[in-house]
Amino acid sequence: MYGENKKKIPLYVNVYEKLFKLISEGVYPIGSKLPSELELSKLMNVSRMTLRQALGLLKEDGYIEAIHGQGNFIKQNVNVRNVGLEKIDNTVFQCCTETIDDIDASLEVSFSDDFDYIKKIFNKDSAVMVRFNRWYKCKNKIVAHAFTMFPSETASQYQMNLGDQHSILKILEEDIYRLIHSSTIEIKYTETVLPSENYELRSNNNLFVVLIENLYDLMGNVVLKNKIYIPVELSSIKINRINK
Repeated sequence: MYGENKKKIPLYVNVYEKLFKLISEGVYPIGSKLPSELELSKLMNVSRMTLRQALGLLKEDGYIEAIHGQGNFIKQNVNVRNVGLEKIDNTVFQCCTETIDDIDASLEVSFSDDFDYIKKIFNKDSAVMVRFNRWYKCKNKIVAHAFTMFPSETASQYQMNLGDQHSILKILEEDIYRLIHSSTIEIKYTETVLPSENYELRSNNNLFVVLIENLYDLMGNVVLKNKIYIPVELSSIKINRINK
């Protein structure tokens, strides 16, 4: 029988896999301290020797590090899956459950038509506004839409070449999240999305998550505003929290 010939997985490997799952799901976030060996051995219902073997594997694989006299900590450079919104990163990729394989974009640069509104958001009088639409695709299907708005001063601040749409796209998708100081995200729901002649974002039940995101510089000024739409069935809003 196949079951009789199947090699039994060592107990410490099972413990390793359980701990790795807890780390990858954010139960133990990057930089946080694992419970003590005594606590973990009780939680896993194994001996401390078995637990230490599992912890040794996690150290070898680069997921945890032992700090003398303090305990075991999740390493800062771990590429943890399913990181939540507490980490500043590309919000669409954090919240859309689909694998995005392409992005279409369109750029519009125009004179401001509502100075009071612009000043209220960006705390400055800006004559020129940049509007950037992004449609995210999975296997040629639109799975998310982001509308980005920022004043021309932001383009200068972050060295954006408004004549090069591809370079702007890279900055907005990657670089900006490393360069800003902080951000806020407001989560809402809607039955309608911004209209477009060439693209259509659909939801099975006509309901979308709306993520209104402001990115701030060191002085606390909004440098960029995103409004992100994701069908609810394709969204996962996750925030990992831990008692310090």
